[in-house]
Amino acid sequence: MIANQVFAQSDSLSRSKKIRITPLPVIYYSPETRFGFGALVAASFNSSYDSLTTASYAQTYILYTANKQYDWGNKLRYYSPQNKFIFEGKFSFTYFPEFYYGIETETPLLKKDTISYNKLTTDLRFYWRINKSLYAGFAVRHNKIYEVDSPAGGNFLLDQPLGYQGYDLLGFAPALTYESRDSQTYPRKGIFTEVLIMPYPAWSNKSYGFLNVRIDARKYIPLQLISDRDVLALQAFINLNSGDVPFKDMADIGGGNVMRGYYTGYYRYNNLYAFQAEYRAGLWWFIGIDVWVGGAFTPKDWYSLGDTGVKPNAGIGVRVMINQKDKLNIRVDQGFGKQQQQGLYLDIAEAY
Repeated sequence: MIANQVFAQSDSLSRSKKIRITPLPVIYYSPETRFGFGALVAASFNSSYDSLTTASYAQTYILYTANKQYDWGNKLRYYSPQNKFIFEGKFSFTYFPEFYYGIETETPLLKKDTISYNKLTTDLRFYWRINKSLYAGFAVRHNKIYEVDSPAGGNFLLDQPLGYQGYDLLGFAPALTYESRDSQTYPRKGIFTEVLIMPYPAWSNKSYGFLNVRIDARKYIPLQLISDRDVLALQAFINLNSGDVPFKDMADIGGGNVMRGYYTGYYRYNNLYAFQAEYRAGLWWFIGIDVWVGGAFTPKDWYSLGDTGVKPNAGIGVRVMINQKDKLNIRVDQGFGKQQQQGLYLDIAEAY
């Protein structure tokens, strides 16, 4: 689950000129959770008021869902004065019963099963500015899956995918990012690109050795077809793995950000190339609409792009602005995918 999971009414409170706090009661929905309930506090703040410094963003939340899942987490993206240093940190703890749809199969429904597990994740990024928009640094990621359970005789225990009894990963990687967005919560122009090449060593009998390469590239083009906040948002997301990759760290499709409309893990391969284009438009002063199209390739080898066919998706959404200064939106999205996959998402902030 992701940290930004909200549907609620709220006021935005300003405790000072530097920080804007938005407390939110949570009513959330996704295909993986059904309805979720909880609370969230989002904050935007500036480390400096010069024209070069991007506003920082922080969030903490706690959720419980109708599927008896629970999720607690925090995230922060901090920009130092004049953007000389960027720190991004994410921490989450979840207990998550969900559906299992098999590994590297084009007939996921034949493999459908239920599993549950606890998950503890810490994801850290440290970047120093090289020039106006280019940053270099390093990333650290820890992911622990434990207390995995599934009904006896089911497909999950028959398949016994890598990590089916739980695992513990620790990775360290050099990282490169290009950041010229004008906003984190509602970018209308600029580019964001992040490249990570992260090896995971097999450091214990509960870990696996593999290499992960991840590229996230986004471009925002301002438009004025309906209102002055219209934007065309483009994204290419690449996730490549080689080695002994445990099942929950494979490149899966679905969720509220990349490839909306698919249940997370409906397709699960070692490699993923995903592309999406989204038009975001304002209708009235606090109401907006979104439409998007996308598609993904899930090759068994990184170079055999189309060997498992194209997984298309498309959707439409509504936006309700809850913080006008930061243009922070509640989003309600309906996505559609292949094999009659579809999903409704209630969330906060844009998908990318």
